[in-house]
Amino acid sequence: MQNTLRKENTEQESSGFVVDNDRRAVWCLRKIKHLKQKQQKNEKLAEAEIEDIQKEIDEVQKWLDEENDNLQNSIDFFESILYSYALELRKEDPELKTHKLPFGQLQFRSKRPKWNYDNAKLLDFITSNYRELVKVKESVDKRKLKQVTEVVGDKVVLKETGEIVEGVEVVERDEEFQVKVDID
Repeated sequence: MQNTLRKENTEQESSGFVVDNDRRAVWCLRKIKHLKQKQQKNEKLAEAEIEDIQKEIDEVQKWLDEENDNLQNSIDFFESILYSYALELRKEDPELKTHKLPFGQLQFRSKRPKWNYDNAKLLDFITSNYRELVKVKESVDKRKLKQVTEVVGDKVVLKETGEIVEGVEVVERDEEFQVKVDID
């Protein structure tokens, strides 16, 4: 369909079609309106198809979750009885770290301690005593900057003092052209 539209557009452009009066402008607007209506129709069709496909995906995902939950329950059961067995082995050999078997290993591994932070207390302490451990990220509040400044030419100036703010360049942009048509 897009190829057809592109072909139409190319044909019209190459045919030298020019809008030089209101009647031709109205024709263009009607054409845009019909094309946008076709786009809306396509989007509705695509949304309906996606919704149907999504239902099938959800069914498959539900099946997968249920099957894997059952399998995980079995895995958890076997891991718990292997843990009990490994504890018995450890009673016999308190230094036991790994017990190798043909289809795997039973292992005991030490974990690093977990650090729980009270960020407010920690920040107060570190800020007071070890400033070099503080990470500071500074940035300009651009919304507030725009409230206390004004544009003069291509410069940004503080309203109160008239001082030029360095590091900001104001670039004027061309106006934007839009075509609006009523689709309903």
